[in-house]
Amino acid sequence: MVRRSARLLTAAVLTAVVAVTLGACGGPDDETDRPSPTVSTPAVPTLADLPVGRAEVGPGNSVHVRGSRIVVDGRAIDLAPLRVDEVAVVRGGVFFRNGTELWFTDLDRARATGYTDVQSLVASPDGRRIAFLDLEHGANGRSGNPLALVLAFEAATGKPLGASYAEPGTIRFDGDALLVRGATGRDHRLPVGGGG
Repeated sequence: MVRRSARLLTAAVLTAVVAVTLGACGGPDDETDRPSPTVSTPAVPTLADLPVGRAEVGPGNSVHVRGSRIVVDGRAIDLAPLRVDEVAVVRGGVFFRNGTELWFTDLDRARATGYTDVQSLVASPDGRRIAFLDLEHGANGRSGNPLALVLAFEAATGKPLGASYAEPGTIRFDGDALLVRGATGRDHRLPVGGGG
């Protein structure tokens, strides 16, 4: 009986020593936080300038679409074979989507912008800024969900004002910021300056 008790005591002491040693060596236990995998959003790519124009058109003009034609205050501009799926009127011209490609017209000719997979075109109320979602240069978020590259440009110079990754959705200007509302209903705010 004494031998059995001695063996049990020895086994208990060895178990305690091993447990303490492993705990002191940084071995995992229930109270140690497990590292989570690091997922980072890629850096925003270098942005190409957009074309600009000096046409007598802006947000105050009546602009609507008829097939491949943009009609500005009764004057029709035929852009065939391109089609016009969405427009954003800025000072000096009209940005439009042909399928998923972003184009610009100064009402004399149409020019490709180099952005080939876009959605949600929007111009600021004063026509000084244009924004859209670039799906081609999007990324994956922390949980693996797709993100769009949100881009805003100054219409007069074609220079970028801001860029950020956000969940695709609807966009609108709100003063000096661009708001993107994704499917989750959360707003992503991108400061772009310039008011209106």
